[in-house]
Amino acid sequence: MDINTILIAAIILMIIVVFFGLRHKRNVKNIMADNNNVIPLMMQKSTQAKVTRLNQATTDNQQANEQLQKLVAAYKTHQIDIQDYNEKLDKMIAKLNIDL
Repeated sequence: MDINTILIAAIILMIIVVFFGLRHKRNVKNIMADNNNVIPLMMQKSTQAKVTRLNQATTDNQQANEQLQKLVAAYKTHQIDIQDYNEKLDKMIAKLNIDL
């Protein structure tokens, strides 16, 4: 084998590596863009657990139960996002001194 053959093979190999690297980067970028508006699963599970616990704890407290139902309705109608919803649930839990 002469040096020209080795150089040509190395150049072709580098072109293939660069091509697949760029293709992978584009695919990852597309996946990240598609997942931009997806609700984080752990946060969603956490808020569901908090709502369940608050429902149990506010059965005797009419005012707190109404406040909770308004908050749940606001989230379901997309008036607030999941982060605000989670923060407000945390504040209710702290205000009512509830253990999770």
